[in-house]
Amino acid sequence: MNTAPIDTNRRHFLYGPFGAGKTTAAIEHLRRLLRTERVRGDDILVLLPQRSLAAPYHEALRGGQTMRSASMPPGPMVRVTTFASLAQQSVELYWPLLAPTVGFADPGREPTFLTLETSQYHMAPLVDAAIDDGAFDGVRVERARVVSQVLDNLNKAALHGLGIDEAYERLELAAPLGDQRAARLNALRAARRISHQFRQRCLQETLLDFSLQILIFNEHVLTNPWSRTHLFRTHRHLIYDNAEEDTRSAHQLVAAWLPHLDSALIIADSDAGYRTFLGADPQGVNELRDLCDVQTVMDGSHIMTPSIAHVARRVDGVFDARRRTLSQPLVELEENLPALVVPDQHFRFYPQMLEWAAAQIHSLVNDQGVAPGEIAVLAPFVSDALRFSLQTALDRYGIALATHRPSRALQDEPAARTLLTLARLAHPFWGMPPAATDVTLALTVAISDLDPVRSNLLSTKVYPPRRRDNELGEFGALAEEIRQRVTYASGEHYTRLRDWLYAYRSETTLTPLDQFFARLFGEVLSQPGFGFHDDRDAARVASQLVESARKFRWTLEGSQSGGVDAVRFGREYVLLAESGAIGALFLPGWQTPAEAVFLAPAYTFLLRNRAVDVQFWLDIGATSWWERLYQPLTHPYVLSMRWQPGAPWTDRDEFTTRQDTLRRLLLGLIRRTRRQIFLGASDYSESGFEQSGPLLTIVNRLLSI
Repeated sequence: MNTAPIDTNRRHFLYGPFGAGKTTAAIEHLRRLLRTERVRGDDILVLLPQRSLAAPYHEALRGGQTMRSASMPPGPMVRVTTFASLAQQSVELYWPLLAPTVGFADPGREPTFLTLETSQYHMAPLVDAAIDDGAFDGVRVERARVVSQVLDNLNKAALHGLGIDEAYERLELAAPLGDQRAARLNALRAARRISHQFRQRCLQETLLDFSLQILIFNEHVLTNPWSRTHLFRTHRHLIYDNAEEDTRSAHQLVAAWLPHLDSALIIADSDAGYRTFLGADPQGVNELRDLCDVQTVMDGSHIMTPSIAHVARRVDGVFDARRRTLSQPLVELEENLPALVVPDQHFRFYPQMLEWAAAQIHSLVNDQGVAPGEIAVLAPFVSDALRFSLQTALDRYGIALATHRPSRALQDEPAARTLLTLARLAHPFWGMPPAATDVTLALTVAISDLDPVRSNLLSTKVYPPRRRDNELGEFGALAEEIRQRVTYASGEHYTRLRDWLYAYRSETTLTPLDQFFARLFGEVLSQPGFGFHDDRDAARVASQLVESARKFRWTLEGSQSGGVDAVRFGREYVLLAESGAIGALFLPGWQTPAEAVFLAPAYTFLLRNRAVDVQFWLDIGATSWWERLYQPLTHPYVLSMRWQPGAPWTDRDEFTTRQDTLRRLLLGLIRRTRRQIFLGASDYSESGFEQSGPLLTIVNRLLSI
């Protein structure tokens, strides 16, 4: 598995499975460039598909600034970035040169770069108008998902070099046959109109969403002789890690840059490509490989034990149709796979499986000395019910749980919902009194020793359901019987929260909403006795909400010459968040505390690119391990230059893709495991339906049951 030192003046392609040591080799190459070859740090570019994958490089670079390591010499910093950041920074840098040629109504106006949240904000009115006209009546999709899927189409079209009309022509060909086809086509045509309207609004108001940034970068920055030459002279050495998870546009940039570089190291994982649904082009690494002088394959694993490696080979064999078909049973016995742990009892219902998982985690932590941070609990989707049930079960054993669900809307997190409700109460001039049920939830989450029953009792007295204002009653004014039932300890914390809100309302200077969230968290909710005090997930969500609101404010301030009214900004941000808007990538959310078990959807775990000692695969009977998300307005495979133009998407294409995706998913999970995988299944799903999905069939064949 060891490889010779990478030549510092050649183009090198490094390929192999996760855990083979490729990133370690890249860091050693980086050290050699800085320490031995005396290359300036700002002459080196480290390119990654996602910011969360930069941690190993940042850690290596920080090591040179501590007393513990002198491996990195002082000097200018190495640039560690993503293609998206590089494109935005380039567009901003070369804007005066490019603006007159793009087609903006006012080329002399400063551009406003939209975030994911502000893009949804600007597109929402267009979607609302189409919904009011009944354009999406024939598809089962929420308003917020219509917005996100239309934006997704624009982004994928730009990343793959497709025009808006060409992208939707592909999507219309992929629409399923049958009774629903007409409704699907109507929805897609409405989405096409919205896409054109949104693009026109961006050009009219000089707004740059992600798709327009990529379009300008590809069609103007890289085609203008001056900006192209200047960009390619900014760095002389390139390290491109996890190239298989990046997009076609990123691959084209690297391919064009290679002849101008003194050295390049391109790294790709085999059997990966988990970001395909985000526009990744795994096949593009083959073209980059052919452009390199040296090609090295690193096999083996520094992660997997021999027993786990045996599981990986067996899984690969199940999917290898050239060596055995699905009709040929495997003959190995269960004892040949000690790394796979199945329950010694049969679970009929979903909660029984969760109780078993919690008991096994307790045994691993307390009896076998496994650190909680080395345990990952994975499922195809992580619902609120799953998170709450597992958290409750682990709390009985004193084990912390951390979750990460990046595709969830901000308002779906109880901590975010609490902050939004308290913001409504603190700003009566918005004219947006919260619902009584939201106040009950906010009190339950905000006050640590207030359970839902007593919280409901308290909220109905201090905030009666029929009240139409934002006033909260005083705890001391309640009847003695009510105060005793709520308890004076909870009443004291409620009084402290209420007093803070009313003190804030009496201030003469209006605080921006992001600063309000930060103050409320720091001065009240994070203090002892309040719900966010010992809750890392709540703190993470609060931090994400602060960052999201701050960027939203900055964007609106930048897009309006006269500034943005603080009252209008706060009200509109709350409406945006409560409409189901999806938050942008929040880097701290990808960092799991070492003292907590990690619960996440399987693909989220894969995108973290981190190994653990033990994995739990829950609900392996669910078909969700195999099926794609229901996205009637977009399609990650059809919106790709790898797809033949004019070809329809057939059932055979769907089946083949699902099989290949499941194979990659399972191999990726196994290769990120050091010791054991626990398999949990129940006859009935979380929703009460019987299930026997493809993953359960594969597991049964592996174990010869």
